[in-house]
Amino acid sequence: MPSILTVSHCSKRFSGDGGRALDVLALQDVSFEIGEGEILGLAGESGSGKTTLSRLLLGLEEPDEGEIYYHGTSFTSGKYAKQCRMNGGIQAIFQDPLASLNPVMRVEEIVAEPFRIQNLRFPGGSRRKVEKLLAQVGLGSECMNKRPDQLSGGEQQRVCIARALALQPGLLVADEPVSALDAELQGGILALIKASRDQYGLAVLLVAHDLGLFRGIADRVAIMYQGEIVEIGKTKEILSFPRHPYTKELLSATPPYTREMLLRVPETSVETISTSKNSCSYWARCPYAAECCQDAAPPVKKTDSGFYRCYF
Repeated sequence: MPSILTVSHCSKRFSGDGGRALDVLALQDVSFEIGEGEILGLAGESGSGKTTLSRLLLGLEEPDEGEIYYHGTSFTSGKYAKQCRMNGGIQAIFQDPLASLNPVMRVEEIVAEPFRIQNLRFPGGSRRKVEKLLAQVGLGSECMNKRPDQLSGGEQQRVCIARALALQPGLLVADEPVSALDAELQGGILALIKASRDQYGLAVLLVAHDLGLFRGIADRVAIMYQGEIVEIGKTKEILSFPRHPYTKELLSATPPYTREMLLRVPETSVETISTSKNSCSYWARCPYAAECCQDAAPPVKKTDSGFYRCYF
């Protein structure tokens, strides 16, 4: 499928306190693509760089190195990033729905706000359009006069999704959209995101800690550790036959998955590509670490549907 978004060798650093502390390397040489209509799951522990990457895709931060392309046009330019945000091509769903909704606005105003910003007019006003959007996310018209604090957590997130879909974006960045919800509500929101993809044909970057959330939802999964993508591939392949030790660690922390998913993959023939980092970022935690892991960067090994960074 053609790519809607391409991230090419992006790195991002943040300065320490007052410039006195060492810089923090939040992203290092990150490259991947998202195809049109594809859901790409992005997993990793807190501090792995997932949110920083999301902010780059939303144009809220700029990479220090590398390029981001949206529909083939460089997204690194601040002017173009602002244009993409303003024309609604890339929209976001955030972790805390209540914090991302204006507490003094009613639901009808919140969902209609993108139309106001874009100066869009509809026959008979925007109310009917808002009702349709709310119906698509499973909310009735009785919600329109309510404020965010009068809604449940699941209803708040559905309002956020309706607002994000208002301008029919090409890419939806969903940064931990269900982490604040209980298990029953999580399933409903994830099903809604997938249904929105199917209906509108939009691409989705779905960020989460729990790899189990990607089963049946994501087409591919990328695993991030300390600012690097250490493994990427089709969801079934990643969940059933993880190759990188860190992916196995994440899966072992996911209750629904059984022990056989954590077994090492049989030896296969792979193509090796050199990298330039001084050592493996995961070696201190890795149960398979050897001397070579400290001396040089692990090779990037291609798989049928992606790659992983490891000597073993």
